[in-house]
Amino acid sequence: MKKLTYILFLIGILSFGCTEGWVDLNEDPNNATDVPAGTILTYVERAASETLWDVWWTGNNTSSYANHISKIQYIDESRYVERETIIQRWGTLMTYQTDLKKIIKKAQDEEDPNPQMEGVAKVLSAFLYHIMTDTWKAIPFTQGAQGEDGVMAPAYDDQPTVYSGLLDMLDEANTLLQQEGNIEGDILNGGEAMLWRKFANSLRLRVAIRMSNVDPTTAGNVISTILGNSSAYPILESNADMIALQWTESDPYREPFFEDQLTRDDHGMCETFINALLHTGDPRISEYAHPAPVDSVYRGLVAGIAEEDEGSFQINQISRIGTRYRDNPDNLTYWMRYAEIEFIKAEAYERNLATGDAQAAYEAGVTASCEEHDVAPGQIIAYLSDPNVAWDDNTGDYGYTNLEKIYFQKWISLFKQGHEAWAETRRTDIPQLNAAPGSPYSGHNRPPFRWPYPTYEYNLNPGVPEQWDGEIVDRFWGDQMWWDTRTGVN
Repeated sequence: MKKLTYILFLIGILSFGCTEGWVDLNEDPNNATDVPAGTILTYVERAASETLWDVWWTGNNTSSYANHISKIQYIDESRYVERETIIQRWGTLMTYQTDLKKIIKKAQDEEDPNPQMEGVAKVLSAFLYHIMTDTWKAIPFTQGAQGEDGVMAPAYDDQPTVYSGLLDMLDEANTLLQQEGNIEGDILNGGEAMLWRKFANSLRLRVAIRMSNVDPTTAGNVISTILGNSSAYPILESNADMIALQWTESDPYREPFFEDQLTRDDHGMCETFINALLHTGDPRISEYAHPAPVDSVYRGLVAGIAEEDEGSFQINQISRIGTRYRDNPDNLTYWMRYAEIEFIKAEAYERNLATGDAQAAYEAGVTASCEEHDVAPGQIIAYLSDPNVAWDDNTGDYGYTNLEKIYFQKWISLFKQGHEAWAETRRTDIPQLNAAPGSPYSGHNRPPFRWPYPTYEYNLNPGVPEQWDGEIVDRFWGDQMWWDTRTGVN
């Protein structure tokens, strides 16, 4: 996220906005306009930042599954009593893929090629497909978003196919971004090709480490190649490289959680997260959360508390989400943080997927996350000496190995990146989380494994989602993700 982002954001509004706001890309096909690629890019970056990080996707669902955020009023979603409209964001995400295909086609114009713009679109496409497959498992990847080319009933690809394709797509994007061209309408990375290359290669690391338990050879090769050649494969190097969209102080382009809290008070901190921060004396706690209004004590609520237990607490006894994450209209939406890269490196080194100093990378990850949250150097040093944090196997009453400490700290650092925190807890089982006590689905000992396919997909693409129905149990469970190798979970 760069300061230029804010300027481009306003330029996008002033140059392309109608009186109703953002350009409508779903215009009458009989009177279609040729929308510039930069306008489409602005739209996708802004719209995706709302779709994937608003109070519905993140607050009610993925961050609740990860035990970061808990609903304190209207608790149904935290109990997995889900509205079909949120599952239908499948279609919203596929619409963004269609928009990105338009950018790619324009960028491949023989008379006016723009490889950098093509590279940007492929990074965004890979990012969105990665979230889709980690949410729904099998998805239309190879044939996805090709309705304009006549593919009206796309087949679904299994996760190994999708993951292989994502790695290839991101590698190609890194190459394209080194060529001539210009990036227009970019409100995410300020039109900086180098930052997009860093994003592409860092996202490739994310994909590789996610699949590393089931295909360690491929994962190790990808990670070693990237980390072994920083000039060919630049990655995020500091908090200054953070990939984040900055919202504005102007309605309707304000940060989604801020917008929600103006009229509602449905979200508080999860007990699991608050207790973890308190137990280790985490200096980031005042940035993540507010003390409870009633007594200024940090206190969370169990995610998806049982209906019969709702009378056991008052909402003012529960900590709310901190100022950095809810209380300012121009807050950030985090796509990828530098700390995550250090934790990926630490895990890869500790598991011998690549060669390097695991402890140094781990401590760099903790330090980066703390510095991001304005923690003083002395506090960081003290925190790194806590037995549950220090690089020393099986110290502290959590009894975590060094590898498990990497997982634990990564989980903490991914606050308000619900889809990533949920994916990581499914992959690592650290911390070990329970299913919501108020869930109507009995017999499950972990939060959801996945989402069901939207109802309309069975009507629009008949016979295709049905091929994968056997993997789904109780809507949110069933077969685990390809990369989820946990045992004893259901």
